[in-house]
Amino acid sequence: MADTVSKRERFIWVSAIILIITIFMVTVNKYETTLNLMNERVSELEAEKTNWMQREANLNSQVKDLVKQKEEYTRIIDNFPSNNPDIIVGLKLKGFEGTVQDIINDLVKHDELIPYKGALGGKMGFYNEDKIYVLSDKWVFAYFEDGHAYGYMLLSYSIDNNNISWKVIDSYIF
Repeated sequence: MADTVSKRERFIWVSAIILIITIFMVTVNKYETTLNLMNERVSELEAEKTNWMQREANLNSQVKDLVKQKEEYTRIIDNFPSNNPDIIVGLKLKGFEGTVQDIINDLVKHDELIPYKGALGGKMGFYNEDKIYVLSDKWVFAYFEDGHAYGYMLLSYSIDNNNISWKVIDSYIF
């Protein structure tokens, strides 16, 4: 009987050791699988991060280009000649009785000519008369804004019986 107990004890111990080793192997396998999945996810996130960094670099480059373009446009506009009162001479020959300022004042009343909607609740308009340039007896170059966005437009005008008619030639907005 001692021999039977001993065989039974050995069987129990061997079974327990096999069970422990099996549980250990299953657990290790589970953690290896989880670790591999995490490593794959880390690789995906690193690739995504690289993609976002490239996009950010491209956007920064575009912003720099736009800032340079804006500075160039601003420089050109700041060097624009001021309104020339001699323009009125040609208009007076056509029967206009007003002044260059009258032309500017009339344009200020026509914010419906601006082909852009205001941003953030603002309303586009010609709010800065110093940035409206009467170029000739036909054309006006004007700055417009809404307090958030701004732009410029080139307009043609004609005068009939001291009434001014406007036509937008081109415009752009920042």
